[in-house]
Amino acid sequence: MLRKCANPACTVPFRSLREGKLFLAEAPPHRPEDAFDGSRKKLPRHEHFWLCGPCSDHFTLRFDEEQGMLTVPLTREAPLRWLMPASL
Repeated sequence: MLRKCANPACTVPFRSLREGKLFLAEAPPHRPEDAFDGSRKKLPRHEHFWLCGPCSDHFTLRFDEEQGMLTVPLTREAPLRWLMPASL
């Protein structure tokens, strides 16, 4: 279950989907060999991220293969922020 806003600088707890934005991201396997179970390809794992209303006015989310999920400013003035995976 989502616990709080995906912005690491924000502490707003998740209460409902009435405000903010919900993101669904396909999580890549930790290692390339984890993508297969024998000869069958495993289904991708999905993770949910949520930005609260005020944060979603200023940020969106972007996945970077090396750094993971990042908060990305909608304007170029704000810095990028790293995210930790949400515990579902």
